[in-house]
Parts: sequence; C-alpha cells; structure tokens
Amino acid sequence: MQPIISFCIPTNGISEWVFPVLNSIYSQNVSKELFEVIVTDNGNNTEFEDKILLYKKNHINLIYKKTNSIMFQNQIDSLRLANGLYLKFVNHRAVLENGSLEWMLNQISNYKDEKPIIYFSNGVFSGKHVEYDTFDSFVNGLKEYASWTTGVGVWKEDFEKIPVNHIYNKISPHSDVLFAVRNRNKYIIDDNVWSHNINSQNNKGFYDLYKAFGCEELTITLTLLIDGDISAKTFKNVKRAYKKLLVKFYLQFNILKIKCSYDLSGFNDSMGIFFSKSSIIILAYLKLPNYLLTQAITYIKNIIKKIIKK
Repeated sequence: MQPIISFCIPTNGISEWVFPVLNSIYSQNVSKELFEVIVTDNGNNTEFEDKILLYKKNHINLIYKKTNSIMFQNQIDSLRLANGLYLKFVNHRAVLENGSLEWMLNQISNYKDEKPIIYFSNGVFSGKHVEYDTFDSFVNGLKEYASWTTGVGVWKEDFEKIPVNHIYNKISPHSDVLFAVRNRNKYIIDDNVWSHNINSQNNKGFYDLYKAFGCEELTITLTLLIDGDISAKTFKNVKRAYKKLLVKFYLQFNILKIKCSYDLSGFNDSMGIFFSKSSIIILAYLKLPNYLLTQAITYIKNIIKKIIKK
C-alpha cells in the first residue's frame, strides 16, 4: 500500500531538534500505513546516528540514510527515497501540532485527483488560504517565502518528471522542485498552522546569509522572468520583499549582534548586485527605534503575564 504522504526530514544530525520532531509525528495516533518518514543525514554526529537507528527499530515506516551530499543537496536525497503519493518537506526543527498529521492527510486525499501545487505556509500569511490560476500570480503571492523549504511539498509523480541528471540549485534545491510545474491550472498557498519551530539561532545554518538572500535566491526569481514564466511586475514585488528581509537581517545580526550561526562576512561582496549597500544599512538603522520599542513592549507584557499567573 502506497503511503499518502512522505515526511522528508533532511538533517545534519542534531539530536535535540530531530527527535522532538519525530516524536510529534509518531504521537498523533495515525495508522503507520498512511504515512512514512524519511530522514537523510549528511552530518558527522555518530551519537545521532546510533540513536536514530535505535529509534528506527520501533517505527517500521521510518527510513534513515546517511548521505555525503553537501549542505542543502540533502533535500533531494530525501525526496528520492520517498514512496508517498505526496512528498512533504519537514524542517528538522519543526514540531508538528496535535492533529496536523491527520489534517494534512485529509488535504492530500482531497486533492489527489486534481493535484494542484500546494505550499503549506504555516501561518505566515495570517491564516489566509489563497488559490491562484497562474504560476505568475502564485510566485507573486509567495514572494520571499519561496526560499523557505518547510513550506514545500510535491506530488511524487511531478517529482519523478524532473530528469535524474538535473543539476539542482546549490543553495536552494527545493526551489527547483517548487517551480518545476509552471503550467498547472491551480496553485494553492495553504496557511493553516501545522507546526512550530524549536527556537534557537544556533546551528540553523553555516552558509553565507547575504549571498544566499541578496544574490542567489533573487537570481532564481530572475531566471523565472527570463524564461517568460513570471512578469516584470512580479519580479519587482519579489525583489522588494527580499530587500525588506535583508534589512531585517542586518538589523538583527549586524547592528544588534543577535547570536546566529550564519556567515555574515559576505555582506560587502553581495551588496551592489541587486541591492544598494547604503540603502540596506540606512533602512536598518531607521527601523531600530521601532524594533527596540516592540521588544520592550513584548518584555513588559510577558512580565505582566507572569505576575497575573502568580
């Protein structure tokens, strides 16, 4: 029997993240025949490997594979191992909400004949469920969230149409999967909240943050424009969205020095290609007062909540 959904969890072997995610999936009292879990591991944590192999013994629908893929190419390894009708990425920090597995199984079952392209945006669009009838409008709706792997899923038959020898984007291979089908009649952004992240900036990524979001991600969108699959208007909207994201990053990590694992050294080299260096810096400093005020209000609210509880 083919599983309805395959949860694909690429990881570099961080136990404190992966096992809470796995537990959140297997604690939902759903028949194991209806889903499977794929964990591909390109890390070097032998303790994690021993633990996942032991975990696998108690879960017959868990597939684990050690890979040598570099960075995000691990994503494609997980898809290639999957057998489900629908293949859904799950970030190795994304703990599933109670009932979300059954909900997602129902969603896939409802759409299995029509097979629209579905992006599970997990609450980032204020709960809006939007359907688009063109690829261009879908990309315009997603904007910078196309860079977010966890929202991406693909019908297995669509994934299998991607040539085996296809060379995937190095920093964002999931984008090749998300944008593989550009002529479907229906594209969906489903904003139902289905998971929450284990909060931590540590070990989230060791890549060049500004090169990734200041150059590489927008280059993917530019390619869609060059191919004639999106309009100039959509490209400009996506570019504005990435600019706001870069301003946010510079404010948090360069000005406020919030701890992170990203490589921030590429800022100077990456700016000036799509975005003005001075513009990013000036806008970040202009947002600083409002950011600090918001943080202060949040802190005060949390203090009040603690007092009330006592």
